[in-house]
Formats: sequence, structure tokens, C-alpha cells
Amino acid sequence: MDRFKPHKTRSYLSAYLRETVPACVWQRRRPACKWQELFESREDKDYIMERANHYNRLKSPFRLPDSAIMLKDLWKVKSSSMYKHDTWITSRWFDQKLRWVPDFGDVNWISECPSITKSRPISAGNENNVLLKLDRSRHFNFITDPYPFRDKTDKAVFMADIGDTGKLNRVEFMRMYFGSGICDCGSIRNLPGLPDEWIKPKMKIREMLGYKYIIALEGNDVATSLKWIMSSNSLAVMPRPTCETWFMESSLVPDFHYVEIRPDYSDLKEKMDWYSANPDKAEEIIRNAHEYVRQFGDSEREAIIEYIVLLKYFTLSGQIPDTYNIWKIK
Repeated sequence: MDRFKPHKTRSYLSAYLRETVPACVWQRRRPACKWQELFESREDKDYIMERANHYNRLKSPFRLPDSAIMLKDLWKVKSSSMYKHDTWITSRWFDQKLRWVPDFGDVNWISECPSITKSRPISAGNENNVLLKLDRSRHFNFITDPYPFRDKTDKAVFMADIGDTGKLNRVEFMRMYFGSGICDCGSIRNLPGLPDEWIKPKMKIREMLGYKYIIALEGNDVATSLKWIMSSNSLAVMPRPTCETWFMESSLVPDFHYVEIRPDYSDLKEKMDWYSANPDKAEEIIRNAHEYVRQFGDSEREAIIEYIVLLKYFTLSGQIPDTYNIWKIK
């Protein structure tokens, strides 16, 4: 067993137990006024609003398309069940007749209309992708690393799935560094035609924590592993991200929160050599990464932010009266 791996069974069990209680019961327990009171009791209201407006960047009223569905029809959406379980965590607090457009999966495009997504491109004009904290047990797996940076092996490690055409960047990295002396590489699933020797048994997080440098390359959207890597005592090494999730990858500062390498990966050895020779600078980045991760640890605050993201969506779509000026939703 890998004690650092997310407990998927526990997540599903919690979800099913939560969903045995009808949405109307949850809404009576905490109506909109209670959420507002909870928000007003916080000392970090400005921070909460900054993050809520980061996830929901819509600024003007909009009209939902005819394809929009009611919240109560969430379970009819074709997607991974965990997306639906995670959406229910927040959508249960609202009238289930409200309509929205869910766009679940690894979204690396800009949605045609305001939609609820897990991810979006980091680019101008991405306002239609309204982010929620989806697939959270897999993505938001933060760990406590027992191994100090200086005690780790002075090498990099890269273990990933490269079995989809959206992951050709990982193929290029494997071509460059498989069998090299600076990076232990492996693939748990290959595209047809790739070398069989690339296939390696899936490496446990505990094993990867033995390396000073852990490569985090984007796949269909973001690098799922980035969250746990940044909570470890190893350095996250990657090119500048092109997609973001609830983790706000667009807010990460290169060579402050992670070690940035070129998109063609050509300076990997140069960066590793420098940080190995300057471990104090490496440990400074690790501390910064830990501080960044820490902001996601306040469960009450996270719930308030998620609620405001959807409140803003339903208000701007004209489904909830615009009587929430105190929330500063515009």
C-alpha cells in the first residue's frame, strides 16, 4: 500500500453517504443567508472574493443556451462519476431547478458559453470556463514528506501515462531522457508504436519522494501530480503551465514556487546542477511551494469560495435576483 496515495474508496463512500440526504434538506440547514453570515464573519473576505473572481471571471449578465440543464439532472451527465460527486458538494446548496452548463473532463479549450469546468487554458478570453474544485481526491492530494531535500537522491524522476495523443509532450521528454543518467523515466501506458522498454511498473509516491527533482509535465490538461509534489520536500520541475484548475496554476511563479525548464526540456541538467550546488535556494523554493499549498487547507474557506463561484454564475445568468451586493459578486 502507498500511504501517500489518495483514498479513492473513502472518497466514494463519503460522497454516497452525503447524497443520501436530499438537496432540500441541505438548503434548509444552510440557506443563502447563512452562507452570507459565514462569509461576513471571516477576516479574509478580500482574499475570498479575489479567489472567487479568479475562478469565475464572468463580469456581465449572460443568457444560457437551450442545452443548459437543471441541477437536479446532474446525474444524467455523461462523465466520470467523481465529477458529479464533487459538483454535488456545492450544487446541493442551491435550488435544484436552476440551470447551468457542465463541461466535465480534461478541458483544454475555451468553452463556447459560460460553463462549469475542472480546467481551462491559461489565456486571455477564458472567462467562459468557470472553475470548480472537481476530481478533488485525485488532484488535491497533499502529503507530508518525511525526507529532507538534502537527503534525497541527486537525480530527477518522471513516471507518467503517455497513452493518449494529448500527451505527446511527454513522449518527447521520454525520447530525450529515457536511459539517461540524470532522470529515471518510465511510462505506465504507451501510445501504439512507442518503445516497449519505456513501460515500467507504476512507481509509488513514496518511491518518488526519494528524488530531489520530480518532473511534472502536463497531460491532457494539467499535471495532476503537481499538487502533491509541491507539498513534498522535492522540487517540482516543469515548463510554464498552459492550463489551470482550482489550484490556480496561472498564479505560480517560476523559480519561486517551482523550477522552470524550457518547453523543449533542453536545460534540465543545467537547472538540476545549479540547485544541487545551491541547496539553500532549492529549500527556499520548497518553502514557497508549501506556503502556496497551505492556502487550500482551510475547508470552511474553500466551501465559501465554491459557493460564491456558483452564486455569481446563477446571478449573472439571471436566475437569482441581484440582491447580493454585499458579496461583491460583480
